[in-house]
Amino acid sequence: MEGLDALQGVESIRIVARIFYMVVFAFVFISIISVIVGKERRLTWFKKRTNYRFFSRRGFIGEYINFGYPRTWQGLLLALFMIAVIGGLGYAYIVLYPYA
Repeated sequence: MEGLDALQGVESIRIVARIFYMVVFAFVFISIISVIVGKERRLTWFKKRTNYRFFSRRGFIGEYINFGYPRTWQGLLLALFMIAVIGGLGYAYIVLYPYA
């Protein structure tokens, strides 16, 4: 846990700012992947929830980046790829990349 120990001397606001940047990056990254994959393949590879209740409704952006859950091996690979990229870059940027 050497990386996490290095965060002890860093101001909280700088860590929160990096987390915010990574959330924005995740939205942009998922949006770009959504455009690249296209609507037809998304509907083939993923299944969206059909039973919406009051608390599970999303807005325009939330529906746009909502892939659903994978139902083919291509969907599973794409989901794992997105998780790996966002998680890996997030960990590297927040924990490993030095704070100036």
